[in-house]
Amino acid sequence: MDRLSVSTSATIVFLSLIGVLFGQRTCTTTQVSYQTTSSVGYYSEPYSQNYGCGFWDWSRCSRTRYRSRTRAVYRQTAVYRTVCCSGYTGSRCEAVCSPSCRNGGTCSSPNSCSCQSGWTGSICTLPVCPFGCANGGTCTRPRVCSCRSGWTGATCSQPVCNPSCENGGTCTSPNTCTCQNGWSGDSCNNAVCPSGCANGGTCTRPRVCSCQSGWTGATCSQPVCTPSCENGGTCTSPNTCTCQNGWSGDSCNNAAPLAVQAFPNSSYNITILWSPPPEIDRNGVIIYYEIQLTETENGTEFQWTSPELTTTRGSLHPHFHYEFRVAAHTSIGTGPFSAVETVQTLPAAPTAAPTQLRVSNFDSSTIALVWEPPPFTDRNGDIVRYHIRVTEQETQTIFEYSSTSQHYTLTSLHPYYNYVISIAAETVGVGPFTTGLLQPTMESVPSSAPGNFSMAVVNSTSILLSWSELPLPERNGVVQGYTICLTNVRNGRDTDYSAVSGPYSIVNLHPDFTYRAEVAAVTVVGAGPFSSQIEVRLPEAAPSGPPTHFSVDELSPRSITLKWGYPLEEDRNGVISGFRVRFISNNFTDLEVENATITIEEVKPFTLYYAEVAAFTMVGIGPYTVRIRVLTPEDVPSPVSTTMLEAIQGSPTQLTVQWRPPEEPNGELLAYSVCCRESTQQPLCDCDSAISVSSTSCPCGDLEQDTSYHLQAMFPVGLPHVKVIGGFSPYTNYTCFMTANTSAGESSPGIPHSSTTDESTPADEPQDIMVNSLNSTAILIQWSPPHIPNGIILFYTIYINDSITFNIIAAYQNSFMFGWLSPYQLLNVRLSASTKVGEGPLTESQSVTTDESVPGAVDNLEVLVLNDRPSTSLGPPLSPMEY
Repeated sequence: MDRLSVSTSATIVFLSLIGVLFGQRTCTTTQVSYQTTSSVGYYSEPYSQNYGCGFWDWSRCSRTRYRSRTRAVYRQTAVYRTVCCSGYTGSRCEAVCSPSCRNGGTCSSPNSCSCQSGWTGSICTLPVCPFGCANGGTCTRPRVCSCRSGWTGATCSQPVCNPSCENGGTCTSPNTCTCQNGWSGDSCNNAVCPSGCANGGTCTRPRVCSCQSGWTGATCSQPVCTPSCENGGTCTSPNTCTCQNGWSGDSCNNAAPLAVQAFPNSSYNITILWSPPPEIDRNGVIIYYEIQLTETENGTEFQWTSPELTTTRGSLHPHFHYEFRVAAHTSIGTGPFSAVETVQTLPAAPTAAPTQLRVSNFDSSTIALVWEPPPFTDRNGDIVRYHIRVTEQETQTIFEYSSTSQHYTLTSLHPYYNYVISIAAETVGVGPFTTGLLQPTMESVPSSAPGNFSMAVVNSTSILLSWSELPLPERNGVVQGYTICLTNVRNGRDTDYSAVSGPYSIVNLHPDFTYRAEVAAVTVVGAGPFSSQIEVRLPEAAPSGPPTHFSVDELSPRSITLKWGYPLEEDRNGVISGFRVRFISNNFTDLEVENATITIEEVKPFTLYYAEVAAFTMVGIGPYTVRIRVLTPEDVPSPVSTTMLEAIQGSPTQLTVQWRPPEEPNGELLAYSVCCRESTQQPLCDCDSAISVSSTSCPCGDLEQDTSYHLQAMFPVGLPHVKVIGGFSPYTNYTCFMTANTSAGESSPGIPHSSTTDESTPADEPQDIMVNSLNSTAILIQWSPPHIPNGIILFYTIYINDSITFNIIAAYQNSFMFGWLSPYQLLNVRLSASTKVGEGPLTESQSVTTDESVPGAVDNLEVLVLNDRPSTSLGPPLSPMEY
């Protein structure tokens, strides 16, 4: 016996927790394997054997026979072994962590570490600082922070100041000290004096100044004079006394002349008067007096002596300020000078003209003037006003103006004229004028319109304009040219033209339009006033533009209606008399109409046409519109001609159809439809059940009002025009016709053709089966043909069997009597019908039992004596009935 060993594995997993020795670090599992062996076994298989029986072996009987067969017999044996769980390894099945645990951590379960105190993380590589690391510090070891610059301490929360804070200051953030009152600075080492230390003093302690030599006081603002000032003098700076009148000297202890004064005699001299010093302070005989005079404006100094108590000084400058003082002189020397006094000479007319005269034009009639006063030394007094003299060169007219300021604006000047400008200053009199400065005014627009303006018609699209030049005073500048404003009276549209001179021709105007024109002269500044308007109307012309909105108004397969609008008003060029329509197919057709619409009949469906239209006046015809493309709509096709309808041998549900396309497709063909009906069928109006095609609910048409046709098949458009169609019933005569479809609908039906499909096996079993027992040895079987024979029924096959025998009988009528049976015999009967193609389906099995009969003789009769009593035993009859 052959044996086949097959090894299969199944795993039964359970955890073996060995907590006593290894805690949760270990895990085992038990794996079971099954060893399967096979062997070959033998058994007997029954089968049925048919053989001929009955009269002349016309009947078919069956009997049971046995044959030997083999089959595989399998046996399984379980084999157990202990292995580590997934994630565990080694002889003790300990957990595996990859990467391994660091810093003393232990692998407690697969890829899970138990860390020692102070460490954390998946593999115990992250140190732990319980209180955290502040201010950006980093935990580098357990409970150890690495602080950023400027911080220190166990948690990096103490700021560091370098240098350290002094004088009681506190470090509140890195390198930032908070100082106590009276101190400042980065390290609190600068004393603070709220009022400051003046004159170079230094704050050495809070609110304490250390002063430089010559100064004293809390803020070093009090000067020190050594020796001190006498006679009411005041110490105003270190070692400097400011003396009262009549005293002089470093300590104000010397006497000077008294009552020193002066007055001007004219613009060029002054007289100075004084009294001698007090007698007690003369200290001798005064020989003369020394006078010092200083010109304040330019610092010129004069010094002279006088034996008298008065003196006069000439050759001075008008209206200048002079400082003077007087000192007494003895034989020993000169005493102290008196206090400085001031006197001013009388004013005079300026001796020089104003300077830096600048002019600028604001516009064509305005000039702005700006100047500086005469030099200071030449003013000779306070300037009260300026005199402005303007000479208009073109007319030699002189204009006089005055101004109290150093600027003036000349207005109401004539444009594009030349002006000579000069200015003089006035104090107590008028000084000299500046040299005349020539300044022209700016150009302006002309002040009047050109004269003798006229307009003449040249033709239907052009006019000629003419005019005369402006007088010179009215030009206000150089005339650069002329601007012409032409107004289209019909639409109010203005058009500007530029001309160098007249006459001027304007072309490309609209015929039959009225125009209004005016002209103005132009300088660089702009145009002057326009002339009076002149109006003229141009003659008619042919239209210059096509009709508008040319389109198809209505469209059908057999007619086209076109419509359009009149040309734009500016393109009509006169009164529109009518329209010319050009209709194009294979040739040109021109049609003239008065109205803006036309209907063209007798066109063909699904045909491309072109059309264009032009308007005309009494002068001529205008341009045509853009040619439009008109495609007429599709219509239903003409009928399809069916040329053949034939059966296909061996294909009982199919027919071959052949056709010719419609002569007039009238559109783009979408599909062909084949509509059929059985030739013996009566009209049933079953179009509602036909298959829908496109938008047609009943695509098979209406053949002489016969609605019994139904859609049998549809074909796409294309070659070849022959198709095999199915869905027919076998051995049935059909009448079919064809139609074609466009988007407009379905064509009329073509001429119908008829054909009969080929035979097939019956579609159903014989009907109305009756099986009756005639007597104890015969039965009668009766039936009707199948509902759908699918051809000519040649014979019927009867299948009769009991528990032992099986009979197959051919019958050529609709009944059959079957005899030679046993009394009270149970039989099963089934029938089928056959055509030339083959056998149809069997009927359901029907049972019948033959009539009963008298039993046969008893078999195996035995008489036994048991316990002195007779006992009888017998078997069943050999047969229910003996023949």
